[in-house]
Amino acid sequence: MKRIAAITLIISGFFFLTFTSGCKKPEETKAIITVKYTTDTTQVVPFAHVRLEKYDVNVEGQCDAEGNFEHIFELEAILDVHAWLDTSQTGTTTEMYGETTIRLEPGKTVNKTVFIN
Repeated sequence: MKRIAAITLIISGFFFLTFTSGCKKPEETKAIITVKYTTDTTQVVPFAHVRLEKYDVNVEGQCDAEGNFEHIFELEAILDVHAWLDTSQTGTTTEMYGETTIRLEPGKTVNKTVFIN
């Protein structure tokens, strides 16, 4: 009887270790880019265009109404960040552009501000 209880305990411990440690969720590496004006660094630029790129990585998108652009990456990287405001649809031809660099760290959320003028 003791032998059956010991075998059952060993088998249940084996299954517990196998199923709990085998499914580790990968950590998110997240980049949050905030676009602001150089002339007034407290004012964000809503709906600005953002591009994160380096070699074979090329992610492009548009900021939300709060001037933020978010993207999740699988790996760490050092990327060039370009931000610009497209004013061609408003009838003005003012070009606003800015750039910086961001270093992504595995499992962390990295915030970076780009100033455009």
